[in-house]
Amino acid sequence: MDFSLEYDEAQEEFAMEVRKWLDENVPRDLVRPRDPIKMSYEQWQKRRELARKLGKKGWLYPTYPREYGGGGLDSHHSVVLQRELSERGIGLPPHYDSGVLAAPAILAVGTEEQKKRFLPPILKGEAVSWQLFTEPEAGTDEANQQTNALRHEREGEYFVINGQKIFVGGLYAPPKQFLLLTRSDLEAPRHQNLAMFLAPADLPGITIQPLDLFNPGTFGQVSGPAVTAPTVKHTVFFDDVRVHESCLIGGDHDGWRVTGATLAVEHGEVGREAVSGGGGRSAWLPRNIVVEGLLEQCKSNPEINRRLKDNPQLVDTLVGVYIGAQIERLYAIRNAGGKGGRYGGPQSMIYQKMFGDRLAAGMARILGPYALTNDSAWHLNEDIFEVAERCGTCFAPGGTPEAMKIVISRALSIGR
Repeated sequence: MDFSLEYDEAQEEFAMEVRKWLDENVPRDLVRPRDPIKMSYEQWQKRRELARKLGKKGWLYPTYPREYGGGGLDSHHSVVLQRELSERGIGLPPHYDSGVLAAPAILAVGTEEQKKRFLPPILKGEAVSWQLFTEPEAGTDEANQQTNALRHEREGEYFVINGQKIFVGGLYAPPKQFLLLTRSDLEAPRHQNLAMFLAPADLPGITIQPLDLFNPGTFGQVSGPAVTAPTVKHTVFFDDVRVHESCLIGGDHDGWRVTGATLAVEHGEVGREAVSGGGGRSAWLPRNIVVEGLLEQCKSNPEINRRLKDNPQLVDTLVGVYIGAQIERLYAIRNAGGKGGRYGGPQSMIYQKMFGDRLAAGMARILGPYALTNDSAWHLNEDIFEVAERCGTCFAPGGTPEAMKIVISRALSIGR
C-alpha cells in the first residue's frame, strides 16, 4: 500500500531550496517532544527565533500577500514547504500561535490601515497571539458572549472591558496580543451586538491564570507537530480594561462577521477565497506522529513484538490503526489540493477527532500492560501512550464533532 506523493520538477527544485535553507537555519539542538508540556522555555524561545527567520523569508505564512509580510506562494509550493518542515517535526508556525486565526480575519474584514499595521508583526513571527472566544456560557454558541466591551462615557475612543474567558491556550504566558471577541451592545439583537479586538495582552486589569486541572492535550498533538498544540489552558479575567478603538477589527457591531472569517479557518474550510484572501491556514497534514511511534515500538520492542506474534487479532488492530492514519492523511492531501470544498476541512477535523479516540483504544489493546510500565526493558519511548490517551479525550478544541456536522450540513445546503 503506497500513499506517497511525488514532486514534479518545479516542486523538487523548490524542495532542494527549502532543504538547504532548513539545514542552515534550524537549530541542531532543537528538541521535538511528542509531549509539548515537556518543552522548556529555552526550547520555546528557539522556536520563536526560528519563526522570526521563517517570517523574514516569507515562509511563516507562505500563501499570504508579500505586501503584508507573507510569501506569496501558490498552493503547490506551500505544500512542498510544509511537507519538508514536517519531515523535521516542525509546523507552521513552529510553536502555538493563534495568529493563524487572527491573520485571515484581519485580511478579510480589516481596513487597509489595519492590514498594514496588524499583519506584518503576525506574518513575520514578531507577535504571538492567543484566541479568546470561549466563556463559561459561550462555547459552541459563540454568539452568547457575556464579556462586555462598552464605550467609555467620557472618552469615547476607549472601550472598557469586563468579563472572563476560559480554555485559552498557549505555553509561557503572556502572549503579545489577544484576538478578543466581546459583546459591545447590551440592546442590539444577537449577532449584531459583538465586537472583535486585537488587543495588547499586557494592559492593566488583565489577569491570566492557568487551568492546572484541565486536560492539557489536544487532538493536534496526535495529528501534527506536537508543539503547535495549545497544551496549557488558561482563564483570562478582564477588570475595567481600557482598550483603544484602534484595536477594533471592523466596526463596533462587526464582531460576528470577523468571527465567521476566523472560524472558517479554524474549522479547516477550504475554497473560501473571500475569507482567506489568498491566505488562510493550510490543510496539509502529512503524518501522524503517534501512529509512527506506535509502529516503531511494535517493531523495535521485543516484548511488544512477541505479544503481536502470539495474538493475531492484535495484528488486525494494528493494521486498522495504520489504515486509519492513512485515511486521515489522504483527507488532508485532498484538502491541500483544494478538492475538499467548504465541507472538506470540517470533515477532516471530525475524522481526526474520532480517529484520535479509536487510536487511544487501539493502542491500549495492542500494548496491553506494556503501555503502563516504567520498566526500562518494556516502557514506551517519549510517553506516546500517555499523549495518545490525553489527546483521545479532547474533542472540543477547534469545535466539537457536533458543531463540525452543522458546518458540513450548511456547506452542503442540507438540514441539520
